[in-house]
Amino acid sequence: MTADGKADDQKAEGTTGAARAARTRWAVLAALVGLCVAGLTVSALVVFGNGAGSSLGDRVSSVFDPPEDPTRDREEVLAAARTFVQRFNTYGPDQLEDSGQMPEYRAVGELMTAKFRAAFEENLAIAEKAVAETGIDRAATVYGIGISAIDSDSATVLVGAEVRSSYPSGEDDEERVDFEPQRFRYEVTLVKISGSWVVDDLDDVDDGLPSFASSTSQDAVPDPGQSPSGAPGQDVTPDAPATEESGAGQSGGADEEGGEQ
Repeated sequence: MTADGKADDQKAEGTTGAARAARTRWAVLAALVGLCVAGLTVSALVVFGNGAGSSLGDRVSSVFDPPEDPTRDREEVLAAARTFVQRFNTYGPDQLEDSGQMPEYRAVGELMTAKFRAAFEENLAIAEKAVAETGIDRAATVYGIGISAIDSDSATVLVGAEVRSSYPSGEDDEERVDFEPQRFRYEVTLVKISGSWVVDDLDDVDDGLPSFASSTSQDAVPDPGQSPSGAPGQDVTPDAPATEESGAGQSGGADEEGGEQ
């Protein structure tokens, strides 16, 4: 084969390779365009299927920045208040360690704001000393709970609860003397911090005294030597109707939950 023939063959091969590369690039570009179109289609379906609002802007905003669910907030507030009241008023010898401390009861501070927790922790020794010296056992049960006010980051909950206390018999430590159940009512103030509802203040609505956070630090734990407000056996319920009212920021009504847990 002559030199001219070889040159022609190389030129033909180069032309074929360039054409093949061009077709590959166009195929890749077409695939990318198809993916973009599919993505836009899916996005449009999501916006129009799940978005809320009358305008396109409102629908897009509701998908990428959805509003808070008020129902979920109310459920979380009720659960947080119920758990706090039960744990705040429940302690006994089974929680007392050899060190003289009650770590399980101290952990109740995790349910509080820093302000409330500081006062609580200053006086934990009162409850721990009472348990160590007297063997008192306290157990609280919530029998009624209702939201009286709530917005995006704060809530007020009314809680009706009952405390049962017992002391060891003087003759036999294994035998205990039960006292009449004591009923009380709390107004619990909660705030939402970093997505979690925590207790910021607590007020016994029947004792006529300032709330726990605004009173002396000695009131920051339940006093084992005193009964909660409410006479034994008295029928006490939260100061709120048993009807539900939806919508954040409303006050004067209450979401009620009854029954013992």
